Amino acid sequence: MRQQIKPFKFYLIIFIFSVVLVTAYSLFMIYGQDQTVSDVYLLWFMPFIFTGIYYGTDWIADRLQKNKKKKDYEGNFLHEISIIMQNSNEFIIEEFRRLQVNTTFQSDLKKAYYIYNNGGEDVVGINRLEKKYRNGTLENRAMKYVVNYLRENKKTPETE
Repeated sequence: MRQQIKPFKFYLIIFIFSVVLVTAYSLFMIYGQDQTVSDVYLLWFMPFIFTGIYYGTDWIADRLQKNKKKKDYEGNFLHEISIIMQNSNEFIIEEFRRLQVNTTFQSDLKKAYYIYNNGGEDVVGINRLEKKYRNGTLENRAMKYVVNYLRENKKTPETE
């Protein structure tokens, strides 16, 4: 993502460039076209207005962009569990891939996040997730890590 508000130096250069242009145009109009100073003095405010509008639109765009950014709490939850599973060295890459395409396991992960998001107080839901898969299966081994994470972390993501 690109930076919306540019450094002060950028706006200073824009301001100086516009001052030079307005000064050159004013001198041309006064000496080349026989205009009076009272005819062209309104142009002298243009560098301030132009630079102000440029800065203002960048500032507004930056504020709107910051409002769009939301924390991905579910993504953080899944990332933390996957790190724990990777650090255990119990799973190989192919098993992670099989878990990713397993729709039942993925829906159970969503249920686990729902339990986590509500404070982890749903003991019945945690026990149901723990006993859903047969012993020794890949899903059962992975779900043990999810259930342990739910039991250890009973806080909501908003308090992080």
